[in-house]
Amino acid sequence: MILRGFLLVIMILGSYGISFSMGPAELVADGRYEEAIDSYKEAIETSQDNKEKAMLHKELGGLFVSKDDFKGAAEEFIKALSLYRGFSADERLKMSVYISWGDRLDEAVTEIRSILLENPENVEARIHLARFLSWSGRLKEAIDEADRVIKEYPDDRAALLVKANSLNWKGDPKKAIPIFKKLLEEEEDFDTRIGLAYAYLSSGNRRGVLESIKFLKPEYPYQERELKKLNEAMEKTTKSNLDIRYSFYEDTDDNRLNRYLLSSSFWTGNLKMDLGYRHTDAKGGTGDGRAEDLSFTIYSKVTESLGVGAGLVLNQLSNDNTTNFASGHIKDDANISNGTIGASISWEVLAETTQLIENRIRLTNIGIYISQGFNRLSLYGGYNHKDYSDENSANDFQLASRYAFSIKNPAITLGYKLRYLDFNRQSGNGYFDPSGFISNQIFISSTLEKGKFYGHIEPFIGYQSFKRSGSKSSDLISGANATVGYNLTKDFLFEANAEGGNYAVGTAAGFKYYLISLRLSAFF
Repeated sequence: MILRGFLLVIMILGSYGISFSMGPAELVADGRYEEAIDSYKEAIETSQDNKEKAMLHKELGGLFVSKDDFKGAAEEFIKALSLYRGFSADERLKMSVYISWGDRLDEAVTEIRSILLENPENVEARIHLARFLSWSGRLKEAIDEADRVIKEYPDDRAALLVKANSLNWKGDPKKAIPIFKKLLEEEEDFDTRIGLAYAYLSSGNRRGVLESIKFLKPEYPYQERELKKLNEAMEKTTKSNLDIRYSFYEDTDDNRLNRYLLSSSFWTGNLKMDLGYRHTDAKGGTGDGRAEDLSFTIYSKVTESLGVGAGLVLNQLSNDNTTNFASGHIKDDANISNGTIGASISWEVLAETTQLIENRIRLTNIGIYISQGFNRLSLYGGYNHKDYSDENSANDFQLASRYAFSIKNPAITLGYKLRYLDFNRQSGNGYFDPSGFISNQIFISSTLEKGKFYGHIEPFIGYQSFKRSGSKSSDLISGANATVGYNLTKDFLFEANAEGGNYAVGTAAGFKYYLISLRLSAFF
């Protein structure tokens, strides 16, 4: 009887438009999240007060956070902050953190800076600013902000960790590793240990990565995700692999080349070894030629900043007769300042055209280089002295600069290259041997990853001039290279590459050319 009366009251009230629907907060408490989201959106649409709207956006953002939907949360928090500036500094700080987790780093940086304008002594906000800047690739700014905290609080773990991570991402693991080690001596923690592991990975210290992984015991879901990423990066960088490649080359002098390559790389401790076999079939105006190469190379980081390597190649050239040669290389590199310096000497057998095979041209190449990185800007300079077996020689200088406009996906880089190449004489033995060659290039590079697909493209345009056999030449130059790949499985990938252009030193022979290649790789 009581129940009937209650239902009758509900029906009567309903007939007058009065409902007992649950509000968004009650729906959340009841676990009805989709309905709660719709209810919040409806309440936001109908509200006429900006402060009320902002509060609803903030509550909806909190709901997205509880569901680990940080992109959705970031959108709601940004709207809340744009409608109402009366939130407390602590509330704004928390919202900016979630905004950064939603990959809206520019907005997160802007909000944190506004908090610091009001209170420059807010250490927590400054550490978060340094962290957001590091995540967005503004590494020098991140280090500067971390240093401001460290100057006042030398033992602040959070600031030191941000600085160490930024140094490693900046390409200077040598400076980052001591900071990580110091923090771990004081206290073992997951974030610092995984930072050290990545620094070891950057410096090529495979043994150090493996030792660090032993200490990584994830307690939270994000730590499990980070450990999975580290293991994937470790496998990609140091896993043994088997490579099968085919390439076809053709130029405007009717040189054609078919190449087949089988290679494998594997690790023993910090020592990387590569075995390779390459077969070349060349056709051209002087007939047919063939080259076989069997190679073995080793490379190791003997310290955290010094690497050394060497290689041996057994070469066989054939046309009307067969000749055997031995070649190879020795190299070293060292981390200095914000980059790397290196030197090498190599002995090479040129087999890029039938004429080179026929003339049995060999090359001794002595080179040095230095590369430096400054936030998003990187610089490169190199010099090579080349001695050819037909008593010719050349000096080769190269300078390059790159600026990363975007380090996200897609990554976009704009760059410039300068090259000066000067031969002692023109030998006419099948390789491009100009006097006073100089070229200037502007290029743009873009890399994109989407699911199992990845791609890279780098077109360029420029100008070249040189003198050869008494004739001067000046030309506009252009060209491009592009790569498309697909990860068939975790351990198999397929890749296709194409390049071409009229850049005279893009090939050994100096003609307009194009090259296509296919690659299949297996990792184990």
